[in-house]
Amino acid sequence: MPQTLPPLITEAAALSVAGARLQRYEMGPALIGAGADATVVIVAPGDTPGVSGVQDSTKVLLRGDRIPELHSRFEFRGPLPIHLFTRLDQGCLPLGTAFCRGTSYAPASFDHAELELDRPLSREMLDVVRPVPTPGPVPGVDWVDHVETDPIRALESFVLGWFPAEETEPAEDRSAAGEVSNLPEALAAFHRLARLRPALHRFHDPVLKQPRRASGPFGDRLVFAMWNGAGMDWSIPWPPQKPGEADPRVWLTEDPGAADPETIPEEEPLSRFLLQFTLYEAMNAAPYHAWTYCMPTARLGALCSMLRPIPLSPFLPTYTAERFFVAPGLLTQVSSDENEAVVNFAALHRGTLTPLLEHRFRWSRFDG
Repeated sequence: MPQTLPPLITEAAALSVAGARLQRYEMGPALIGAGADATVVIVAPGDTPGVSGVQDSTKVLLRGDRIPELHSRFEFRGPLPIHLFTRLDQGCLPLGTAFCRGTSYAPASFDHAELELDRPLSREMLDVVRPVPTPGPVPGVDWVDHVETDPIRALESFVLGWFPAEETEPAEDRSAAGEVSNLPEALAAFHRLARLRPALHRFHDPVLKQPRRASGPFGDRLVFAMWNGAGMDWSIPWPPQKPGEADPRVWLTEDPGAADPETIPEEEPLSRFLLQFTLYEAMNAAPYHAWTYCMPTARLGALCSMLRPIPLSPFLPTYTAERFFVAPGLLTQVSSDENEAVVNFAALHRGTLTPLLEHRFRWSRFDG
């Protein structure tokens, strides 16, 4: 059954909802009316992630100059209701009431607020107030052809295509780093890429700029990456166990600070592991996400027909055991067994996710 939008009203009518003794304020592009009965917020339409405006079906952000006198209006579950509108060409569209999820602690610092709608917007309304831009050029997937034969080349092609170029500082002098000049080619390639694409060093779980020596049950090792605030780390044998070994095994050590940490060999050698790790972190760092609720594995059939599998073993097999898939501009990880599956998507453009609505999954998050 087709949905219809609420009727548009004039800006004056929208502000009148605030009641008597109306005072008007501007916070960035938003107009705020503070009256005796309510607070009215009128935001501009558009897709402005992290800036003022509608962010998704439930969240609206306000950002702008400090307005201390409005702080009490945006306390969590404050005494006066907050009415939200979006300003369109022909008038203001009512979005409903909202409450404040977060703001500045001190009144004098009030310059932002995160509002949550009491009732989520319909998809029809969301497309009007936060229209989805057509995706620009998206990274291709030809690099998957090289995963099995030349994983370092696959890593390079993926990184250069997925992460944008940035202005970088002159390369550091690493001559005093000892082992750095003797690193296996895959790790050396990663550090070269990080100088071209500094986003690699901003991962939530970093590949260390300076690997460090450690010991373990299998012998001395070189720690090159850490996980979850050093709750786990990854290392390679050091010095190499086999002279001239180009692609050493990787060890995962859980709770490395413990008296008797557990060390587990990874399935993939270093070159392929670094590709796994980079795909996982690229998904976490992507600006747009879509996460499904748990669903029957049989529902993956139609989805997988549009995705290309990446020939790597499951990542973190003792935890989520996620397999990676890819489509132009889209990264996907699937955690599944014979009966149930959870799928996560990541994209550089919001519009890349929107076609996924056709699959009618139940979404715990959907940025498309």
